[in-house]
Formats: sequence, structure tokens, C-alpha cells
Amino acid sequence: MKEEMEKLKELSQIPMKTEQETKRVEIIMLKYKDEEVEKKAISRIIDNTKHPFKLTIYDNRLNTANTSRIWNKLVKETTCDYVMLIDSDAFVPDTDPCWLTRMMESIDETGLVIPVSSAPGGANQQVSHATPYPDPTVNTGIWSGYCFLFKKTLYEELGDFDEDFYIYGQDSEWAHRAKRTGGAIMRRDVLVEHVGSASFKASHERGEINRDLDKIRAKLLFTKKTE
Repeated sequence: MKEEMEKLKELSQIPMKTEQETKRVEIIMLKYKDEEVEKKAISRIIDNTKHPFKLTIYDNRLNTANTSRIWNKLVKETTCDYVMLIDSDAFVPDTDPCWLTRMMESIDETGLVIPVSSAPGGANQQVSHATPYPDPTVNTGIWSGYCFLFKKTLYEELGDFDEDFYIYGQDSEWAHRAKRTGGAIMRRDVLVEHVGSASFKASHERGEINRDLDKIRAKLLFTKKTE
């Protein structure tokens, strides 16, 4: 018994590894009035992620639909060196090595990594089927922000997500800025299933927002800011 107690004492003194040592990723998801879809997205992350991560679910039901404003708040608050922003209707795959490990393999190239999907949301270059591991390629186009991984230092270099956008467009504008640092590494071997604006569609149907009008506004604003 005494020997076992001494071993337990030794184990209790083992220091914690730092975030830098583990390369822990903070995965940030905004929750917004679509419980069934959100539960599925969250469970997929918990079940299918082997890389060290911290999962932040931000309840946005009582707040603003200005996605940029909330992204900026949460990215600035993180203590992790690596951040992933993911939609609440994006479902990560079960792969070996795990999907996040694959994306982290490419993070040091440009500081920004994106997956592919059958329905990424307007970014045609991300439309793909799953390819054999490993399959990273450079993407200097305008990608969709339904799921993207980046170094916090890159965020600090490129600046905040533009809060002039409301629901749509802030990811495209940030992607445009990211071109100057080399664009994104696209992992074609990471296929993330994406429903696409599930919660916003429901809010549109309830008359809470006008997503069609916001899409038009986002396109006009993007052109103005990037021309």
C-alpha cells in the first residue's frame, strides 16, 4: 500500500504540458436556435477528434447575428495558439489520422487550413469528394468560412473580421486579405459535411432576419472593399 501511495504521489506531481507543447486547438462554434443540428455537430467533434482541443460553444440566441463581432470577441479571448471556427451545421468526419490532426499537419505552411465539402457554401474550389491521405494543396481563392483553422498570430497580422458585414461575407473578405500571406492550405483528405445556413434559414422563415437581402448586401460590400 505504501509503495502504491508513493507512486500516486509521484503521478500527482507531474507538471501539466503547456498549450504550446500540446498544440491544442480551440474549436469555436456559435449555437443559434437549431438544437437537433447543433447536437449532431457537437457530438461529431467529440467522437471524431483525437488531436488535443478545447471546445467552446457560444450560445448566441440572445445576442447579435453579426457573426464577425462574436468571432472577434471569442478569438481574442482564447488562450490557445490555434483556433478553428466551425458552423453549427458542419459535421466532421471519422478518419485515421483524425481530421484535425490532418489539418494541423499543414498549419505551419501559411498559418491557415481549410477542408473540402460537397456543399461548402459558394466556394466552388472547395467542392470535392474525400481523397486519400495525405492530400494538401494550396488554395489562393475565396474560400467559405464554414470550417477553418488558423494561427492566432495570423489573425493578429490580418486583423479583425470586418464587422460591417452582418450575416454573410466576412469570411470571404478575410480570405481575400489572407491571399497576401499565401492563402490557405486546402486538405482534400478532410471532407466536412455541411448543411449550409441551417439556423439562418430557420430564422429567415420565422421572419427574424432577411437572409436573401443580406446576401445581396454582402456581395455589394465585398466588391466595394476588395476592388
